[in-house]
Amino acid sequence: MTHGPDAVHELVAESGWSYPVSVRRIEREHALANIQLDEKGNSIMVTELLATVDADRFESREDLERKLGPAFEAESERRKVGLIGHLKRTFLGRER
Repeated sequence: MTHGPDAVHELVAESGWSYPVSVRRIEREHALANIQLDEKGNSIMVTELLATVDADRFESREDLERKLGPAFEAESERRKVGLIGHLKRTFLGRER
């Protein structure tokens, strides 16, 4: 299954759109779609992911990959923390 920025590109392609494409258009048409973050099957809603990106539009597939790549990596890393890490963050405000 497709994951990362390729999953968002797949939504663009399946919709029959061409670049440039606006973030608003993707959100409007695919807001509740779940896309895979990584090979492990972790997923995220399109709206949740796009909220973390400072972009109004994607000029090309390469631009989409450049702008969304760091957001996918950060979210994937955030989810690797595990239960103990989440508890430490919640109660101590940091990981040890």
